[in-house]
Amino acid sequence: MQRIVLGSVVFIGAFSLQALAEDVPSTEDEARRARVFATVGDVAITVGELEDNINARSPYARKRFEDPEIIREFADDRVKSEIFEQGAERLDYANDPEVAAFLGRTIMQLFIRKEIEQAEQTGSITDEQVSTYYNEHPDEFRRPEMRRASHILVGSRQEAKEIIAEVASGTNKTFGAIAKQRSLDSETKLRGGDLLYFTTTGRTVGSADDAAVDSALVKAAFALEEKGDITKKPIDVGDGKWSVLQLTAIRPARVESLEDASKVIRRRMWRKDRKAALDKLLSDLRAELQPKSYPERMDAIVLDPPAGRIEPPNQ
Repeated sequence: MQRIVLGSVVFIGAFSLQALAEDVPSTEDEARRARVFATVGDVAITVGELEDNINARSPYARKRFEDPEIIREFADDRVKSEIFEQGAERLDYANDPEVAAFLGRTIMQLFIRKEIEQAEQTGSITDEQVSTYYNEHPDEFRRPEMRRASHILVGSRQEAKEIIAEVASGTNKTFGAIAKQRSLDSETKLRGGDLLYFTTTGRTVGSADDAAVDSALVKAAFALEEKGDITKKPIDVGDGKWSVLQLTAIRPARVESLEDASKVIRRRMWRKDRKAALDKLLSDLRAELQPKSYPERMDAIVLDPPAGRIEPPNQ
C-alpha cells in the first residue's frame, strides 16, 4: 500500500513499523521494543519506533525527553500523524501532483546529502591541509593597521591655516560641524569629512578596489599619534586644494592564529571539496543518462498574466 509522509518531520527516516503478527522476539530487550504502544487501523506503533525516533536526536534535544510528559506528548503526536497519513491515503493524496513534486525535491536533497555531504565532512580534512592553506593565504588572516580620519577640503592654504587656528582655539564648533559647513569635498562633506577606515596604501574598508584615500592624507593620518590629533600644517592635495585632517580612530594590526583560523579554513575547504564532488557527480550522471535539451521549444511557453492585470483593448 502506498504511503506518504505528512505531519511532523521528526518521523522522517523512522524504522519500518512492526506488525502485530511478527515473530516472537528472541530477547528480553527485543520484547520490550516490540511492545505495541498504539494501533491505528492495521498499523502498529511500537515502543521501539518511538525510542529510535527520540534517540536519533542530538544529546541536547534528547534531554527534554527526561520529562515523562514530553514523551507522552511526543507519542500522542505520532498517533495523530498516523491518523492524518491514513486519512490522506484514503483520499489518494499519494498521487497528488503537489505531493509528487515535494517527494521529488526531498529525494534530490537526500540524494545529495547522502552521496556528497556525508561523504565529505570537515573531519576528513587533515591538520596538514589546514596549515598549508593558512600559510598560502596570509592576507585572509592578517589585517594591517588601519586609521580613520576626517578632513576638511578648502581652496587655499590660507583658509586651511584659518581652520587649524579655529579648531585649536576651542570654539563650540566641532571638526565635523566645520567640515559640513566649509569642506569642498562633496563625497565626505555630509558625513562631517569622514574618510572611513583605510590602510597605509589608502584602500578603504569595504570599498571597491579602485577607491582610495589621497596619498597625502594617508601619510598625514599615519603620522599622527593619538585619536583626536589634528594636523598642525595644511596638507597640499594638488590642483590648488588644501586639507586639514583629524585622526578619529586607530585599528591596530591583527594576525589571526592558525588555531583560531582552523575552523573557518576547514569549513571553506569542505565547501570547495563539496562543490568539486557535486560537479563530478553531475558530470558522471550526465555521461550515463545522456540528457537532451531543446531550448528553442521554450518559445512555446505561455505565461498567465499577473493577477489584476488589465489587458489593453484590441486594436
